[in-house]
Amino acid sequence: MFYYKGAFRETDNVIYFKSEVSLAQNDVVLFGEKKYFIESVEKEFLLLQRVGSIVSVSL
Repeated sequence: MFYYKGAFRETDNVIYFKSEVSLAQNDVVLFGEKKYFIESVEKEFLLLQRVGSIVSVSL
């Protein structure tokens, strides 16, 4: 189990959560209906950015 602290750019909001997988920069995490892009990772601290929608693309 991995434990993380996440912050949102330009706000004072911080969230604490756990994940069964290790998270990395450029991953997208889902919290209920909201999606967040991980801009950067420093140890267990994540800088998050809200994502409007995700489009599936097949090659």
